[in-house]
Amino acid sequence: MTLRAKPVVRGSGRSGWDSGDRRTFLLNLGFIVAIALSVLLLIGYAAFSYYDNNFGAAATVDGTTITKNQLRSRYAIESFRIDYTERRIRTLRAAGRMSEATAASQVQFLEQRRSSLPAIALERLIDIQLQGKLAADEGVAITEADVDAQLLNEATTDEERRAWVIEITPENNPATGAPGAAEKAAAKAKADKALADLKSGKAWGDIAKTVSTATSAAQDGDLGWLPEKSGLDEPFMKAIFAATENQPTDVIEGDDGTYRIGRVTEIAPKSVDANFQVSVEDANIKIADYREAVRGDVIRTKLGDKIVADLSAPSLQRQVLQIYLAVGTPMPDGVKVRHILFSPKNDPQGAATLDANDPAWAAAETEAKAAYEALKKDPTKFDAMARTLSDEASAKTTGGKQPYYDRTSAIDNAFADAIFTAGLKPGDLIPPFKSSFGWHVAQFMRPYGSGEEAWANTLRQQLVAGADFGQMARDQGEGAEAAKGGDIGWVAPGQLGDLKEAPIFAAKVGEFTDVVAIQGEGVYIWKVVAEEKRDATKEQIAIFKSSGFSNWYSAKKAEAKITRSTSAATATQ
Repeated sequence: MTLRAKPVVRGSGRSGWDSGDRRTFLLNLGFIVAIALSVLLLIGYAAFSYYDNNFGAAATVDGTTITKNQLRSRYAIESFRIDYTERRIRTLRAAGRMSEATAASQVQFLEQRRSSLPAIALERLIDIQLQGKLAADEGVAITEADVDAQLLNEATTDEERRAWVIEITPENNPATGAPGAAEKAAAKAKADKALADLKSGKAWGDIAKTVSTATSAAQDGDLGWLPEKSGLDEPFMKAIFAATENQPTDVIEGDDGTYRIGRVTEIAPKSVDANFQVSVEDANIKIADYREAVRGDVIRTKLGDKIVADLSAPSLQRQVLQIYLAVGTPMPDGVKVRHILFSPKNDPQGAATLDANDPAWAAAETEAKAAYEALKKDPTKFDAMARTLSDEASAKTTGGKQPYYDRTSAIDNAFADAIFTAGLKPGDLIPPFKSSFGWHVAQFMRPYGSGEEAWANTLRQQLVAGADFGQMARDQGEGAEAAKGGDIGWVAPGQLGDLKEAPIFAAKVGEFTDVVAIQGEGVYIWKVVAEEKRDATKEQIAIFKSSGFSNWYSAKKAEAKITRSTSAATATQ
């Protein structure tokens, strides 16, 4: 029996699809799905981009987000303020109330600010966020009336006065390098005489040219148009804005110790721009957004006033001595010396052309040798002798201390030969020698070595071992206080900034701080002499007003957790 395969019977027509149709369908379906996914991705990306561009973080402050929308709004506000200020400058220039040079300088400053506007706007938003929290912590409240007042202030051009000055600056005492009671009395008498001459009918310009020590004396003392808050001496400006036109003020003693007589010849009253808010809206800025910016400005002002008031209240202060070493360009082969110069006829500049046989040279040599013998007996007198005897003009304030010199320094050859003598050790006196400026008595202070911080640590070890702080300050200190044995007076919290105050207030009374190096400034050692609760002095209050808040706020800002987006700047474009 034979077995056969049964033939396959194909039906007529097409039931379903063959493999080719199925492949085509799947390809089409995949293409449709891919398109759909691409569209969804595009929509998602567009949605993400929109969200990030508007609500993404430009920065965060202690976890609170500042959005890119907020940054764009603030950028527009700051840009408007620059434009508005520039228009004011041009208006004042056209009215003759601002010189061409001043106008150009102020416009240039505005352009520099405009070039950094994205960063400025972002920092201002960060400050507003942080200062708002700090203000709440300090109990500082802001009202809508405060905002209204600030808006009015922005729309107001302050009163300005054409001011003139006759200025008498007290001379420095030769021994101390600063004005003393006698010098101040002489300056006051000179100012009183000038005022009496004015009242007797003498011309203002004649007196200004012959008596005034101000740089404006050659222009009859013309200061130009000034607002009351001009940055000039505050007591003087108060007198100017209380003065009657063309009548001299009384003699005014300034906060800087200078005596001044003022005069006003023209007055431009303050004016208010009635269209200010219209100008804001014309710049496509919502008034509500502008008010929020103004609110932040008011918070900054009121918080600053609160901090300055707190700093100015009676506080626990410390009396402090200081040794300060300036930090300059590293000079590995350099040496530091101090010297006393005895020039023939007391004229360093004329010495080079003076005949070598002139008796003045012998007199200078005799003085130098006498000083050298006195210093060999008592080297502690060097500082005082340099300040009182030296013919070097700067010695009155430096005590004869020189910057570091090495063999490449542009100094007198004879001076270089003396200070680079082999074997010199710190404290060694160099016997009198002659240069083209006169006869010198010098003392080798130190080689550069490992730098100022290392040397300061050596000094501190000597202090701990019993060295006299005041004498060391006179011999080593490079600040103005060195002449007073390092005495910088009483230090109140908020006066010097945290970098200095932290070690000063951490040390025990009677002890020294560690060596403190402040980048770009110098190296310090402090000794705390005493501590007591004291009223703030006039000088301390002036410091609080100028830098008290900025020092306080800088420390607070450093403590805050702040992040800035790298893409924040592009959000303003």
